[in-house]
Amino acid sequence: MSPDRAQGQNRAPAPNRARMSRGRGIIQQLVLLISLVLLWLMLWDSITVVTVVSGVVLAFIVTRVFYLPPIVLSGRFNVWHATVFGLWFLYSVLHASIEVAWYAFRRRAVGAGSVIACDLRTSSDLVLTLIADTASLIPGSIIIDSDRAMGILYLHFLDCDSEEKLRRAKAQVYHIEELLIRTLGSHRDLAALRARPNPLNESEGGRS
Repeated sequence: MSPDRAQGQNRAPAPNRARMSRGRGIIQQLVLLISLVLLWLMLWDSITVVTVVSGVVLAFIVTRVFYLPPIVLSGRFNVWHATVFGLWFLYSVLHASIEVAWYAFRRRAVGAGSVIACDLRTSSDLVLTLIADTASLIPGSIIIDSDRAMGILYLHFLDCDSEEKLRRAKAQVYHIEELLIRTLGSHRDLAALRARPNPLNESEGGRS
């Protein structure tokens, strides 16, 4: 085999890799645009022609005008765990809605709220954002701040004035994280989940 032919064979896969990279980049951009549109619809709590069109326009402007850190996708998606997450989310929203509505009718005063810090196991910006959005959509809790570098979410919970209620609030956030990691988290996130199965014990005894 001549050297020129060998070099030609070595160079052949390069265009394919370039096309694959462009294709992966387009898919990531589409996922980002769709995610921003869905976030816009959740903020408005309404699906109409106006909200959808305005969401698409704003998502396009944000991704083209403002600098955003790259969204790294894990490349995996588990349908079973996604179904479990969806059913759990619907149940949690319904249960929390009834509970918060009951606060308005019962005679006993609502307990003081608390701000909690949750040291997450994920290293993905996408999963962290989904955790914050999910927790905020469940009545009685709302995200107030996040430390992206340290992977810590700060949330305010309604009627959270005892140690038992604090543990229950943190357990809810960590359960959301576990469901999302099992649904679309990276292998690194799954390894972190196995290494830290119960962060609540760490918060009591100190993280090693």
